[in-house]
Amino acid sequence: MRVIVGRIGKAHGIRGAVTVEVRTDEPEVRFAPGSVLITDPEAAGPLVVEGAKWHSGRLLLEFEDVLDRTAAESLRGTLLVVDVDDDARPDDPEEFYDHQLVGLDVVTVEGTAVGTITEVAH
Repeated sequence: MRVIVGRIGKAHGIRGAVTVEVRTDEPEVRFAPGSVLITDPEAAGPLVVEGAKWHSGRLLLEFEDVLDRTAAESLRGTLLVVDVDDDARPDDPEEFYDHQLVGLDVVTVEGTAVGTITEVAH
Protein backbone atom coordinates (compact mmCIF):
# COMPACT_ATOMS: atom_id res chain seq x y z
CA MET A 1 0.00 0.00 0.00
CA ARG A 2 1.31 3.43 -0.86
CA VAL A 3 1.05 6.16 1.77
CA ILE A 4 1.53 9.89 1.21
CA VAL A 5 4.10 11.22 3.70
CA GLY A 6 4.52 14.75 2.40
CA ARG A 7 4.01 17.34 -0.31
CA ILE A 8 6.79 19.48 -1.70
CA GLY A 9 6.28 23.21 -1.29
CA LYS A 10 8.37 26.09 -2.52
CA ALA A 11 12.09 26.10 -3.14
CA HIS A 12 14.30 27.36 -0.31
CA GLY A 13 17.57 29.05 -1.13
CA ILE A 14 19.61 28.59 -4.29
CA ARG A 15 21.07 25.11 -3.75
CA GLY A 16 17.98 22.99 -4.44
CA ALA A 17 16.37 22.65 -1.00
CA VAL A 18 12.57 22.48 -0.78
CA THR A 19 10.04 23.01 1.97
CA VAL A 20 7.84 20.02 2.76
CA GLU A 21 4.31 19.85 4.10
CA VAL A 22 4.75 16.85 6.40
CA ARG A 23 1.96 14.24 6.37
CA THR A 24 3.52 11.63 8.63
CA ASP A 25 4.02 11.25 12.36
CA GLU A 26 7.49 9.84 11.71
CA PRO A 27 9.34 12.49 9.67
CA GLU A 28 12.70 11.50 11.19
CA VAL A 29 12.21 8.00 9.74
CA ARG A 30 10.49 8.80 6.45
CA PHE A 31 12.85 11.65 5.51
CA ALA A 32 16.13 10.29 6.84
CA PRO A 33 19.13 10.78 4.54
CA GLY A 34 19.28 7.90 2.07
CA SER A 35 15.50 7.37 2.07
CA VAL A 36 14.04 6.75 -1.37
CA LEU A 37 10.68 8.42 -1.93
CA ILE A 38 8.22 7.57 -4.66
CA THR A 39 6.62 10.62 -6.25
CA ASP A 40 3.23 11.54 -7.61
CA PRO A 41 3.55 12.34 -10.44
CA GLU A 42 5.92 9.42 -10.94
CA ALA A 43 7.94 11.30 -13.58
CA ALA A 44 9.33 13.57 -10.82
CA GLY A 45 11.14 10.74 -9.06
CA PRO A 46 12.03 8.65 -7.36
CA LEU A 47 13.82 11.09 -5.07
CA VAL A 48 16.65 10.18 -2.69
CA VAL A 49 16.88 12.31 0.46
CA GLU A 50 20.34 13.81 0.82
CA GLY A 51 19.66 16.07 3.80
CA ALA A 52 16.84 17.07 6.13
CA LYS A 53 16.57 19.80 8.74
CA TRP A 54 13.96 21.88 10.49
CA HIS A 55 14.03 25.64 9.87
CA SER A 56 11.51 28.04 11.44
CA GLY A 57 9.04 25.20 12.02
CA ARG A 58 9.27 23.86 8.45
CA LEU A 59 11.01 20.75 7.20
CA LEU A 60 13.60 21.44 4.52
CA LEU A 61 14.76 18.57 2.33
CA GLU A 62 17.62 18.28 -0.10
CA PHE A 63 17.53 15.55 -2.73
CA GLU A 64 20.31 13.95 -4.74
CA ASP A 65 20.41 15.38 -8.28
CA VAL A 66 18.30 18.45 -7.36
CA LEU A 67 21.14 20.94 -7.44
CA ASP A 68 19.59 24.37 -7.88
CA ARG A 69 16.53 26.50 -7.22
CA THR A 70 15.10 25.93 -10.70
CA ALA A 71 15.16 22.14 -10.28
CA ALA A 72 13.69 22.47 -6.78
CA GLU A 73 10.90 24.76 -7.95
CA SER A 74 9.96 22.26 -10.69
CA LEU A 75 9.06 19.78 -7.91
CA ARG A 76 6.56 22.11 -6.23
CA GLY A 77 3.28 20.30 -5.49
CA THR A 78 4.79 16.84 -5.90
CA LEU A 79 3.48 14.28 -3.42
CA LEU A 80 6.05 12.17 -1.57
CA VAL A 81 4.98 8.55 -1.16
CA VAL A 82 6.30 5.39 0.53
CA ASP A 83 5.30 1.75 0.27
CA VAL A 84 3.89 0.39 3.52
CA ASP A 85 3.00 -3.24 4.18
CA ASP A 86 -0.81 -3.61 4.27
CA ASP A 87 -0.60 -5.07 7.78
CA ALA A 88 1.94 -2.56 9.15
CA ARG A 89 0.80 -0.30 11.98
CA PRO A 90 2.29 2.89 13.40
CA ASP A 91 4.10 2.49 16.74
CA ASP A 92 1.30 4.20 18.69
CA PRO A 93 -1.61 1.73 19.19
CA GLU A 94 -4.07 4.64 18.89
CA GLU A 95 -2.89 5.51 15.33
CA PHE A 96 -3.84 3.98 11.99
CA TYR A 97 -3.03 4.49 8.34
CA ASP A 98 -5.90 5.95 6.30
CA HIS A 99 -6.35 2.78 4.24
CA GLN A 100 -6.91 0.78 7.45
CA LEU A 101 -9.97 2.89 8.29
CA VAL A 102 -11.78 2.39 4.98
CA GLY A 103 -14.55 -0.18 5.35
CA LEU A 104 -14.95 0.26 9.12
CA ASP A 105 -18.42 0.88 10.60
CA VAL A 106 -19.13 4.31 12.07
CA VAL A 107 -21.18 4.42 15.27
CA THR A 108 -22.07 7.17 17.70
CA VAL A 109 -20.90 7.03 21.33
CA GLU A 110 -24.38 5.69 22.13
CA GLY A 111 -23.82 2.80 19.70
CA THR A 112 -26.12 3.96 16.89
CA ALA A 113 -24.89 2.87 13.45
CA VAL A 114 -24.21 5.85 11.19
CA GLY A 115 -22.56 4.30 8.15
CA THR A 116 -19.31 2.95 6.77
CA ILE A 117 -16.06 4.80 6.03
CA THR A 118 -15.59 4.92 2.26
CA GLU A 119 -12.61 7.28 2.09
CA VAL A 120 -10.44 9.53 4.21
CA ALA A 121 -10.01 13.05 2.85
CA HIS A 122 -7.43 15.46 4.22
